[in-house]
Amino acid sequence: MNDPIRILIVDDDKVIADILKDLASTPEPERSVSVCYDGSEAIEKLRNGFFDLIITDLKMPNTDGMEVLRFAKKMNPAVLVIIVTGYASLETAVISIKEGAYDYIMKPCKLDEIRIVINRATDTIKLNRENKELLRKLQEACHELMALHKLRDKTEKSASLNIFPSSTVGIHHLYNNTMPDNYVDNLQTLASLKEKGMLTESEFKSFKKHYLNKLDSKTVSEKTGDG
Repeated sequence: MNDPIRILIVDDDKVIADILKDLASTPEPERSVSVCYDGSEAIEKLRNGFFDLIITDLKMPNTDGMEVLRFAKKMNPAVLVIIVTGYASLETAVISIKEGAYDYIMKPCKLDEIRIVINRATDTIKLNRENKELLRKLQEACHELMALHKLRDKTEKSASLNIFPSSTVGIHHLYNNTMPDNYVDNLQTLASLKEKGMLTESEFKSFKKHYLNKLDSKTVSEKTGDG
């Protein structure tokens, strides 16, 4: 996200190339600008390095701007290419756009016009970077969410096999006659388990009724024994 935008200027006219470099270099250090005075040299730079934006003349000896455009798109489909030419025609403009050019500027043109196009292109590059970073963060969040869901499912499955901690009276003791006669504590334990979601309302009522019945039976038994 904080890497400078890498720009390549390609023009066989050294004066124009240097003017374009000055226009494209501001602001620094947000932009890093390289210059080639030949299309073949530009191809080599593209083969060995990465660029976000290319500003190239159309008519050049040996390797022209259209070849630079095609090769740049082959190496990096996301690269933005601005064609600048003094031999403008509707045909070349249409071909350039079809080949993937970001914009097409006709010479002679005002420096402010070029600056506006370059700034618009760099804004697009920054927006694409931000979108890519947001997508990366969203994918990470989705992966983390999926992991949490798997952990929750695993925990719930484990809890269904053993829902009570070792420090809590097990549910299998509910009907165990050897269970201690601490009925009040046991009812409080059931209430706590219900509050934590470990018992449903119907289960809680059923176990509570069972305890109270045991308590009544014990009371009657004790009274009968005393009599």
